Amino acid sequence: MFMVGEVADMNDTVFASAMDMIQSINNMVQNFTDIMTVVKAEELGLDRRCGALYISNDCIAVPKHRDNSLQYYGGFEYVDKDYRTEVGDWVFYFDEDSRVREHLHTFQTRGEAV
Repeated sequence: MFMVGEVADMNDTVFASAMDMIQSINNMVQNFTDIMTVVKAEELGLDRRCGALYISNDCIAVPKHRDNSLQYYGGFEYVDKDYRTEVGDWVFYFDEDSRVREHLHTFQTRGEAV
């Protein structure tokens, strides 16, 4: 455990407050999501009401305020909790779960002949 003003990690990051730490995490997550591919839910084989989603080679991400739509309309309430992680203002679903993996596969194989 570290105290405010102490070294928080191996990168010698010092946070003046818990809010500074949270803002730093949100900034790092935002930098990552900025380089993710933004897709329509339909491109993943999901209901359009899930909205735009962010994908990488191993996960699907959604802003936290839109996670309920993905869970309700996309069935992501059934994703194993071990493969769902909230970080800052985002929720990440990892492809270790078969539902997530299948939707990423749908995107990767779209347009291929059946």
